[in-house]
Amino acid sequence: MQALPDPASRASTRRSRGGRPPAEQAGEVDRRILDAATALFLQRGFDATSCDQVVVQAGAGKASLYARYANKEELFAAVVRRMVDRTLVPSGDVPWHLPLKDRMRVVGHNLLSYALAPEAIALMRVVVTTAHRMPDLACLFDGIGRDGGVRCVALAMAGKDAAPEAVEHASTVAGKFIDLVFIPQQMRALIGDDQPTLAADAPRRIDEAIEMLDGAGWLADWR
Repeated sequence: MQALPDPASRASTRRSRGGRPPAEQAGEVDRRILDAATALFLQRGFDATSCDQVVVQAGAGKASLYARYANKEELFAAVVRRMVDRTLVPSGDVPWHLPLKDRMRVVGHNLLSYALAPEAIALMRVVVTTAHRMPDLACLFDGIGRDGGVRCVALAMAGKDAAPEAVEHASTVAGKFIDLVFIPQQMRALIGDDQPTLAADAPRRIDEAIEMLDGAGWLADWR
């Protein structure tokens, strides 16, 4: 039996037959659609953004969008996943030569600079407004962002060549650090505190969290 072509191929064929040249490559079409959707969702919010607006801004056809996303909810979920990967879970070199507390400080500052970036806060606001209709997506957003941060801190605590079980052990303390530092800062950002104010307050919050954990004996295993 001959295999049926995938939806994206059918959409490309329909565009070609209509006299309009196909977009460069599938990956480029994906990028344009997601870039346009991201800009519109962040500027206008979920309710005020339509798929028609997205395809116009992306310079793509409706068939291209609907071959990839069944509806606006699926498109928004893809935007959220991509932005979480890009802005809330940074990849960076850990300064392994520094003592434990200094490693935690550097990683904490790095994570906060990503999590409190204007795009990340704008996305968080949109996710909050849609949480009642897409609770699974809100949980995914929170989970991916938090889990990524916890892993970054746990790796910095456990050491460069730490075994997976050591990183897992450090994750409990890393989670406490993330909760002490990030939740207050993110809440302040959501209610309108500006980036310079939050950036100025970040070192104090990070230091207080580290000293609190150290005073409670939580850092003893990684000195």
